[in-house]
Amino acid sequence: MRILFMLGVLCSSLLQPISHVLAQEYPTKPVKLVLPFPTGGTFFVGQLLAEGLSESLGQPVVIENKPGAGGLVAMEYAAKAAPDGYTLFVTSPTLTITPIIKKNLKFDPLKDLIPISMVAAIPNVMVVNPQVNANTFNEFIQLARNSPGKLTYGTGGPGASNNFATEQFLSIAKIKVVPIPYQSASHAVTNLVGGQIDMVIGGLPTSAPLVVGKQLKALALFTTHRSPLLPDVPTVVELGLPELVTDTWYGLLAPKGTNPQIIERLNREITKIMKTNETKVRLEKQGVTPLWSSTAEFADFIKNDYEKWSKLASTNNMKFN
Repeated sequence: MRILFMLGVLCSSLLQPISHVLAQEYPTKPVKLVLPFPTGGTFFVGQLLAEGLSESLGQPVVIENKPGAGGLVAMEYAAKAAPDGYTLFVTSPTLTITPIIKKNLKFDPLKDLIPISMVAAIPNVMVVNPQVNANTFNEFIQLARNSPGKLTYGTGGPGASNNFATEQFLSIAKIKVVPIPYQSASHAVTNLVGGQIDMVIGGLPTSAPLVVGKQLKALALFTTHRSPLLPDVPTVVELGLPELVTDTWYGLLAPKGTNPQIIERLNREITKIMKTNETKVRLEKQGVTPLWSSTAEFADFIKNDYEKWSKLASTNNMKFN
């Protein structure tokens, strides 16, 4: 038994330097950056990451689009990939919402993918059709209270992140507005312009040009600071409701089991990329806020985000397909 124990210790001590060397050499070939959506904020952030990491890692970082099932296809593909640092995954609130709306998954999004770093956030903005008789956030709430169940809001479907953000608003404001699901939040905005629905809470970059063009009215930003894209629109913090802050966040993850030294290397590179003035200017022109974090901070954020949306779904008895 003593011989077997000594052999085990010897093997372990030999493997540690090998693991360290492999991490030091990483990467020696192209890295795949898996994206769940081929358009929108995820794709924009993914492109920026691919360009920045290609330069800093010295190897091509290639985007691989895996659309389908509201991001589930890409998530499962990344979770089941080899944990060697050559498959990375750009995520959004779909990571924390998926376990709530999908039961009996063949993998666990919160355990089979490990955090590397947060990378960006897009503020949500509440916009209404110009024909809606409300010009401020509080006027909309009063209008909804005076005519419960008559106003409508658009979502990217049951379980979409803007569905959760809107339900949180309705719950706190104690009003009833009828949900109308669409294939995506951008489809909802299109129908909002057309007058088929009354309100959407969604990403600032999609709605801001339409507000500037007077095709929509913006009533509140669901974030902490005003945006230069819509400088006259107040935030929910200014309106006294900081609990409504619901930015659409983005982060980078890797399959569980990826070498911690590789994770730390990627975290350092992302921090450098996101702190540059060039990145800041490029993102803020699109209404996107650059972010960075430690792996531990990102892990805590994911945990808290999941718990927040789980509580909302349970309290509001939200139903999903």
